[in-house]
Amino acid sequence: MKEREMHQKLKHHEVSAEWVDDEHGPAIMLTQQDGWGDEPQTTIVHPWQLRSICEHFDLLPASSPDAQRQLQTMARRLRRLRDRISDLRDHIANHSDHRHADLTFELVSVNALADLADEWCEDLEPIGEDFEEAFREASEAGDDGSPDQPSLL
Repeated sequence: MKEREMHQKLKHHEVSAEWVDDEHGPAIMLTQQDGWGDEPQTTIVHPWQLRSICEHFDLLPASSPDAQRQLQTMARRLRRLRDRISDLRDHIANHSDHRHADLTFELVSVNALADLADEWCEDLEPIGEDFEEAFREASEAGDDGSPDQPSLL
């Protein structure tokens, strides 16, 4: 509430917006000062109405259940990508044939990918240890939906 008190009124060119609280609840009063005759024109909208208008005209990201599902799907996929990159980095570092091949480029590349994936996942909400543990167990059991890789040896 304190932040709202600091920003009670906004003026942009000939339009002003002001937060009002009355017996009907919170609202935003919009006033056009010029261009509509001598008297200023005023309308009052509920904050959710204003948000809906802005979402409709793509001025704000949508907050619909579909948008939330899409965000959750992208976050899940990004976490899986990060985990796959981490597994690849571990495999290259610990199980590759360093005696017969120079894997410097591959190690630098996979470490850079891992750093990017960690950065991209940094602000994602945690998904809970139970889900992460179940995913790790399924991945270790080879039940991640991907085909098995034949042995290279």
